[in-house]
Amino acid sequence: MQSERIFNIGYVSQQTGVAAVTLRAWERRYGLIKPERTPKGHRCYKQANIDEIHLIIGWLNRGVSISKVAPLLASNKDFKQVPESHNHWLKTQQKILTELIKLRPRSLNQLIDLLNKSTPFISLCENVYQPFQLLLKERWQAKEHGYELELQLWQQCWQRQISLMTLRADKQKSNAHCMVVNLGSERPSLDYWLFHGLLLQAGLRIDAINNIKDIACLNRLNQTDGLPIILFADRRLNILEMKQLSKLITSWSCNSFCAGRVADIHSEHLTELEIKFKGGSASECWQSAKFQAWLVSIGQQ
Repeated sequence: MQSERIFNIGYVSQQTGVAAVTLRAWERRYGLIKPERTPKGHRCYKQANIDEIHLIIGWLNRGVSISKVAPLLASNKDFKQVPESHNHWLKTQQKILTELIKLRPRSLNQLIDLLNKSTPFISLCENVYQPFQLLLKERWQAKEHGYELELQLWQQCWQRQISLMTLRADKQKSNAHCMVVNLGSERPSLDYWLFHGLLLQAGLRIDAINNIKDIACLNRLNQTDGLPIILFADRRLNILEMKQLSKLITSWSCNSFCAGRVADIHSEHLTELEIKFKGGSASECWQSAKFQAWLVSIGQQ
């Protein structure tokens, strides 16, 4: 009789899109997903565990908080029969806004830490962080007194989150190695941080370069590392930058991909350059068939 296949936590994370730190948090804090253990304590997941993870994701995407999922799983209720509710996500956004307005870095970091550990990051991007960024954009456009302090705190919060995610990713076996370059002269946008986070959660090893003003200098990286590269920008490039980008793409020896609003703004020119690209939000780009195919291609190199 053939034994049932066993999977390690890294494989399960890749297959489900749920970070290893989140799977551990579900097990420890909420009593969800209880894999068997090896004599050395390593988690051994079966297909039934993976199926349960997908059920949990389904309930979370319906707007159910992770703390309330266990009894729903026990009831064998079908989440597809339950209408989506945005109340939980809206309350989460309001909690974040409260800490941000009160300029409480410690409380804000603790809140974001807990969210990123307990909920799949792609779900947070779609239901919390991206809608919340639109709210902040309207708030900051009004330039109320002290808005720059909120902006700086929000940036610092995400710099910290990416640092934490990078440390966790470095402890895991990487699926691929690539560069991520932010083509900007100002602070990175939230979409850049979210996209960076999605890459890290997927187990990619990332060499990140922020706020590149001279695109031509990237040719030096091609001569040294020769890694696949993701060019990210949330703005329109000027004529000189487009010329520099054209030369870079023409000479780059490895796979390249362009993401962010720049991919929507300059889609016609990028098509002419025959570079793979996808615009839209971080989550839209990440989940697109085009980008997922690109990830597979660099993983095979």
